[in-house]
Formats: sequence, structure tokens, C-alpha cells
Amino acid sequence: MSRVVRTLTAALLAALIPGVAHADVRASPESTVTFDGTIQAVAYLGDRLYLGGDFTHAIDTAGKLVARSRLAAIDARTGKLLDWNPIADGRIRAIAATDRGVYVGGDFGSINGLTRDNLAQLDPVTGAPTGFRHSIYGHPHAIAVGGNRLYIGGTITQVDGVARSRLAAFDLTTGSLDPQWKPAAQDSVNAILVGTDRILLGGAFMQVNGLKNTARIAVVDPRTGAVRPTFRSTIGYAVSSLSMTGSVLYAAVAGKGGRAMALDATTGATKWTVTADGDVQSVVRVNDTIIMGGHFDRICKSAAVGDKGACQEGSSDRVKLAALDPSGRLLPWIADANGVMGVETMAASTRLGKVAAGGSFTQINGAQQRRFAQFRL
Repeated sequence: MSRVVRTLTAALLAALIPGVAHADVRASPESTVTFDGTIQAVAYLGDRLYLGGDFTHAIDTAGKLVARSRLAAIDARTGKLLDWNPIADGRIRAIAATDRGVYVGGDFGSINGLTRDNLAQLDPVTGAPTGFRHSIYGHPHAIAVGGNRLYIGGTITQVDGVARSRLAAFDLTTGSLDPQWKPAAQDSVNAILVGTDRILLGGAFMQVNGLKNTARIAVVDPRTGAVRPTFRSTIGYAVSSLSMTGSVLYAAVAGKGGRAMALDATTGATKWTVTADGDVQSVVRVNDTIIMGGHFDRICKSAAVGDKGACQEGSSDRVKLAALDPSGRLLPWIADANGVMGVETMAASTRLGKVAAGGSFTQINGAQQRRFAQFRL
């Protein structure tokens, strides 16, 4: 099929009209820069998109290499590379972007030659590191900002020599470690989501604060870190990422096969589950379209999977990316990526109507698309 000129909505309308045939809608990414190494974190801030990972160069649309050391920013409207160019000496795993700063976490020891131990705050316009500086023992996998606090999660066991159990928070006015917020996760934290009056955590942990019904997803108080018992988790496998729209929480889940799940954000009750034949790494929503990305090649027609995750009761081909409606029904949108790991991270901008996907893929629908793609929905 040639480049997409039909919209997802038009295809769905055709599907609902008796006697009208419709083809699967192949999604062409927008024209943007791409990258020579894996993208592991993306975050929108207005018309900007910040990216982090293992890359050393951006690649413009003419194929020219432009030096970017594990951090870059693009104009999300035009897809062009911006001048923002901090230099990290190791992998970037997580990004949270605000007008106050771009917060990055990962496996690095310096930014722009200045010592920054796995955590840094960067100027959102110039990319210069600020004076925010801490010593992190372990690696942040997730970063979120809310209520004048910065929250980090991962494999962290100490901050500035002070014990922490995979989670920590910082006061953004003083930059200091929050002495009160210290929930204890039993295993790694992969996702942090800031709600209006709560913090949602996702990861590989079986318990938070030693309490039952907190496996893989838990809700804690943003000030004290105490677990909110009204949310009861029934997730059976590690959670890679979380996103939320209104009262619906979306979870990307690993396991025997993988899952995209919609949950009640207050109680944790499951609204629907979509099963794939490989881990789901991210689930995001723009308007009435939900995009799931990960390591999968097929979406299963039921929850029945074999020992290695193979769909047992039929499947539809969707390679690394798939689109769902709000009820969890598979849509005809196709943006097949390649590679083993495929899509590692995604972010959505409802204001722009766009979804960004990063990972280790080098093609979308057979056309060259190196490790980053942005779609308009």
C-alpha cells in the first residue's frame, strides 16, 4: 500500500457499513530525524520531544549524521532536530520533562563533563546541567514530577548514602532528598505515575511496604509514601509502564506472552486485557485510540498462551505495535516494526494528537525507520 491517506476513523466507519470492504490501515510515520542507537525514553513538553537512550548520533532526513550523545530533542511538529545537546557518558533510561527542567536517569556518571551520578536536571532550552546533584546507588528506571517533588524508581538502594528501597523523592524547591517519602518496594520499580492525590507505582515487585495486594502495581501517598489500601493489585507479571486517562489506568505487562491492561485507577479492578505473544512495554492513549508497543509479533484472540507465549486460540499479526479502541478491541491500524526487542518506550501528546515510539527497530512496514517513529492519530 502507498503512504497513508486514509484516517483510522474513516477505516472504522467503513468497517461498520454493511457490504463495504476495507483494507487494513497501514500507518506511515511522520518525517523526522532518526537515531543510530536504541531509544529507551521519550517525553513530550509542549511542542518539544526529548529522547534518551544509547545512541551517539541523530540521522536527519537526508541521511546526515549529527552528533548527539544519548540525549536529544526534536520539534514535535516538524520532526526536525533541535540544538538541545547535553552529552551523557552512559545510557539514559528515563526522562520527565517540565518547564522547570528535564530530569534524566540511567547509567551515566557525567553530563557535559560534570559529575552527575545516574540522575540529573537539565535546562529544557540550553541542555546545561543545573546544580541539582545527588549520588545514586543503583539505577533509576522511572522518573516523574508532581506537587513540587521529583520521584524516582528503579533498582536504587541508597541516595547520598541514605538507605532507600528502590524509590526516592526530592524537594524541587531545595533540591534535597525528601526524608519522609520512603516507601519500600521488594523488587525493581519500572514506572511511576503522578495522580492528583496519589503516586502509582509499577514494576517487578511483589510487595510495597510489606503489604499484600501490592504486587506489580501499588498506590502510595505522595507525601508519606503510605500504601493506599483501596487499590488492590491482581497483576501476575512484571509491569513495564503505566499511563492514565481520566479514571482508567493502562498497564504494559510482561509474562508468558504479554498484556495490555485497562484497570480502574481507584480500585485496580480489571476492565479489559489484550494478550500478545511477547512482552508489552508501553500503552498510551490519544483521544479514542490506544497504542500498545513491545516485543510481540501477534495479538492473541484469547488469553490462552503456551509456555513460550504462543497464542493458542488464533491471532492477528501485529508486529511490535498495535492499536485498540477504548473497549480493548483490536483496530485495523498496522505499523509493523522489526527486530527482536522492537518498541521499548512510547509517549503520547493529546494536544498534538501524536504518539512517539522508540526502541531498537529499524523499519516500519518494511520502510527504513531507525529506532524512532512519530505517528499522528
